[in-house]
Amino acid sequence: MSSFDLLNLGTQSMLTNQSQLNTVGQNISNANTDGYSRQRVNQVSLEDRTGVFVNDIQRITDSFLTKQLWADQAVYSQTETFSNLANQVDDLLASGTSSVSNALDNFFGAMQSVVDSPLSMPSRELFIAETDSLVRRFNDLDSNVRRLDESVDTLMGSLADQVSVLASNVAGLNEQIRVAVTQGSGANELQDQRDLLIQDISELVGITVIEQSDSQLNLFVGNGQPLVVGGNSNQLMRVSGDAYSNQSELKLMIGGRLNDVTDEVSGGQIGGLLQYRDEVINEVRDQLGLLAISFAETMNQQHQSGMDLNNNLGENIFNDVNVSSAQFNRVTANADNLSGMNSATVLIEDVSQLHATDYELVYNGPNDISIIRNSDGVMFNSSDFTAETGATVSQGINAVDQGEIYFDPDKKAISVAFDGIKVTIETDTQLTTGDRFLLTPVRTGADDLQLKMVDAEKLALASPVRVTPDTTNDGTGIAYATVTDPTGLAFANSHSLTPPVDVVFNNTDPLTYTLYDISQPDNPQVLDLGAGPLANQTFVAGEEIQLEGFSVRIENTPKAGDRFRFEYNLDGFSDNRNALELSGLQNDSLTREGSYQDIYGGLVEWVGSRTATASIAVQANKAVLDTTVGAKASVSGVNLDEEAAKLVQYQQAYQASAQLIRVSQTIFDSLLSSI
Repeated sequence: MSSFDLLNLGTQSMLTNQSQLNTVGQNISNANTDGYSRQRVNQVSLEDRTGVFVNDIQRITDSFLTKQLWADQAVYSQTETFSNLANQVDDLLASGTSSVSNALDNFFGAMQSVVDSPLSMPSRELFIAETDSLVRRFNDLDSNVRRLDESVDTLMGSLADQVSVLASNVAGLNEQIRVAVTQGSGANELQDQRDLLIQDISELVGITVIEQSDSQLNLFVGNGQPLVVGGNSNQLMRVSGDAYSNQSELKLMIGGRLNDVTDEVSGGQIGGLLQYRDEVINEVRDQLGLLAISFAETMNQQHQSGMDLNNNLGENIFNDVNVSSAQFNRVTANADNLSGMNSATVLIEDVSQLHATDYELVYNGPNDISIIRNSDGVMFNSSDFTAETGATVSQGINAVDQGEIYFDPDKKAISVAFDGIKVTIETDTQLTTGDRFLLTPVRTGADDLQLKMVDAEKLALASPVRVTPDTTNDGTGIAYATVTDPTGLAFANSHSLTPPVDVVFNNTDPLTYTLYDISQPDNPQVLDLGAGPLANQTFVAGEEIQLEGFSVRIENTPKAGDRFRFEYNLDGFSDNRNALELSGLQNDSLTREGSYQDIYGGLVEWVGSRTATASIAVQANKAVLDTTVGAKASVSGVNLDEEAAKLVQYQQAYQASAQLIRVSQTIFDSLLSSI
């Protein structure tokens, strides 16, 4: 081997080891750089013992672990975001300062005071104050939940903008990497930067990543909608929803067209926001609305059956749940409908049958509709309803809470009753197949609740029917009166019962009774409600005797000759019978969900359960993410001890290479001197 060969070997060795030292130095200096992947010099021996050269500087990474990291990051970010937001709602519902449960307890506590002292004006005024506080608690809680919903929309827009910026940066790096790869130069640092940006994107939204042959990475969201393709990116944005959905939508601008990806996107903070909005916000508002509507309607109905300090029948304590504006606001036509809507209403008919949900009504063609209950996905078709009188169809299946349906082609109208509501839709043109309508019977119930009763004297705590047993009665009979319809004929005239009635017991075996109209006390007449005189009726203890607007019930065992009088309770202000009825509503099972507290308690429990489950999921997903981060770091991370050892190794090799050059120089000098 000539001295020239030695010189060449030494030079190549020195340059190769210099590259090794530079790479080790690069690794050491970037040991704490986010996203940096350690590098390694791959050197190759030349044939025929002619030296060594640097084949490439390899970026040490594992594509499987990298993609797994992005996927785990998206899952963790979604669960963390959902958990944080669910905790906020949980705090709102359970907090003593915002909880409806506490306000309900205070309301019924104040009611107990008027039960005990119906004539006490301070007790009456306290009840009005606590009622007002309860109304404001409903309003404020619904407002706070809606405010959280609005903050979700705002945050979703901000996050979508961040995704768009990051996607644009990834596309730019894709182009730089493509050029570098084409030219044969290194792109390790560019690829590190790109991977870090993609991880930032996965923190915001779930993505699918596919690598091209030229080392570019394509990013897709949802079900394959392109976010980044090569050097081009598409913009993700939040767009205000129409009145039908009443919620913002996520759209991806592709080729100048906006594509809705709201229902397809998952993962990341955006996925957590959408999950929270879809699974929690509407459910909470619907449950609060159901409670508010049920509470107001049942309280109003019972209060109307009482008598106030002015001898008048009770008025509504709360606003009517079926005011025109509320009925109209419960129906929204889809913007794509071809028929124009003249009028559409949802009437609350029976709170005991209400569901805490919204519905979608779809017109399928003449005399054919379908209704989807969104809480459980149950679908009702036209055949599930009976037809109202005059309907153009006559189905016979009565499967949906005594449902009814009515089609009127002349008026271009549909009327359908189910689940405690009645929906009426009238259009200015014939309905078109595919027309859709969103029904939200209870969603705004808590926000709509208002206090109407502000005058303590108008609290109707007494029963309007006075029951007076004759002083000469010998039996053990006890008589009761229950108002069944305060608009009935019995209460047609102010401050009087039409007619006042005596129940007089006749024979002993069997015991019978006769009802007398005593409008003229000196000339009583046997009462006749249109089906014949109510004389010599067989007595059954505890049986309700239905009259026009009220019923009477007599317990135990009266005797022949016993008499009970039923008349207007004029000036009977110390009577607390209607107050007792109002108070008794607290524990009555008035809805499908149970009592008032059952509804709210169920909501708190449901949100608490979702929150606890989400918290567990956060911990589990964090552990998975940490494991993946550790696995990736073990492959791509810089081990300073290892690099320090390599530094010594390559330093010695570099010095040995220099020695080769010196030896070749000595040999060359010896050759020259021998000539």
